[in-house]
Amino acid sequence: MIFAFLSFEGCKEKTKAKEPEKKIYTLTVKLDEGIDGNPRTGTYTYDPGMDVNYGYQALEDYSDLSITLDGGAVSDTGSFAMNADHALVGTCVRRVLWKYYVDQGVYYSCPAIGDDGTIYFGTGMYLGPPYNEWRPGTMYAIGPDGVVKWSYYIGNALFSPVIGNDGIIYIQDNLNKVYAFTPTGILNWIYNDFDQNIYQRDMGERNPAVGADGTLYISADGLYAVNPLTGKRIWHFAHTTWPSRECIASPVIGQDGTIYVTIGEDSLYAINPDGSLRWEFRFANEWDMSFASPAIDQNGVIYLGVEGDWQSVDSSNVYAINPDGTQRWKYPVEGGRFVRSSPAIGSDGRIYISTKAGGDSLTAKLLALSSSGQKVWEYTLAHIHQTPDDSYSSPSIGADGLIYFGAETGFLYAINPDGSLNWMHQLRYGINWSSPAIADDGTIYIGTLAGDNYQGYLYALKSTSQGYASTPWPRFRHDRKNTGRFGAR
Repeated sequence: MIFAFLSFEGCKEKTKAKEPEKKIYTLTVKLDEGIDGNPRTGTYTYDPGMDVNYGYQALEDYSDLSITLDGGAVSDTGSFAMNADHALVGTCVRRVLWKYYVDQGVYYSCPAIGDDGTIYFGTGMYLGPPYNEWRPGTMYAIGPDGVVKWSYYIGNALFSPVIGNDGIIYIQDNLNKVYAFTPTGILNWIYNDFDQNIYQRDMGERNPAVGADGTLYISADGLYAVNPLTGKRIWHFAHTTWPSRECIASPVIGQDGTIYVTIGEDSLYAINPDGSLRWEFRFANEWDMSFASPAIDQNGVIYLGVEGDWQSVDSSNVYAINPDGTQRWKYPVEGGRFVRSSPAIGSDGRIYISTKAGGDSLTAKLLALSSSGQKVWEYTLAHIHQTPDDSYSSPSIGADGLIYFGAETGFLYAINPDGSLNWMHQLRYGINWSSPAIADDGTIYIGTLAGDNYQGYLYALKSTSQGYASTPWPRFRHDRKNTGRFGAR
């Protein structure tokens, strides 16, 4: 028998070469609350070489947006190729803790803070000729949680509230009337006993000052001293006749009880507690005027911003005036920039004051001056929508050393002691005469006004400052109660 042996070697099926696995890259995205944009938080896979487009922005109540790719900082909007695994991270800070809407905005009013944390502020606006337009004001008391405790409709534009020694809240309107409220919102009295019913401008502020004994000092047609319990006049200091009796700024009180106030636009007066004149200091030019509230240092030196007119070379100045009424120094503000802000004094003796813009080309600035009247640095505000950003808002110096102030386009600035920007945040609507108030827990309160109907908000914002810096005069009206008195708490 014949056996046939067949070889199957040649018939074996050839093994196919294994194809390489297709590489997939992973993108991991992690975004903080308050960031809008794409791609959102999650894990994504991409083929090699694919481009990833991204773009982010912080929502209205957030700021300090930072985007990193694999740990390195990148722009808020851009693209990159997926040539490896990547991690895209976005962080931001919740700057606005809460905001309270008011149908008539906060134009002149700088909030005052009571011992229990209640925030007091007023609303309303008055536009003088040729507009002659009134925006009726309301007095508000709001808790630190943003909930209204009480409100009282007054009907005239309101300036900054002042908290007296006994907790009574005083507020002046654009017709000069002063209203006294209990902390629960009961109206105690209205002071309207003025010798002349003087037309009031739609610029500047008029806020009572509170003496160590509780006496109220009210600017109107001159200066009035008023009993805080009865609302009755004690005395009236008047200078010459109309129109130079007009006050367009607020009085302050020195360590020895002397009251300082601008009367008749072109002069600062020092008035004794009994209503007699101590001295008069005239500004450099007869057309000069001051809308500002002075600041006083530990040596009794008075600092004040003064503006002239557009035609004057020496258009605006910051003055340092000795306690005896002589000029210590005068700093000319460059470029025709008006000064309507009030100064604040730092722990190192520096004077901080903000300016308006100078026409269409000169931007507004925050100035830091030495105690001898030399410029240490200046911070230039932003151009927003091709418009120079004015600043009426007076700076407040925080316990963290930052200088906080607002601008007309709605930006709140926090500036480092060396003049560099720490942060800025845009609030809805503009900031006019409202200046920041800083609570002991670091919350900043400031009001806004703008829009077609002049509505606004009171904002509560997060900061790193636990109250004010320990300085002779850290903010507008000196302290969180707006007393305008050296040494008050």
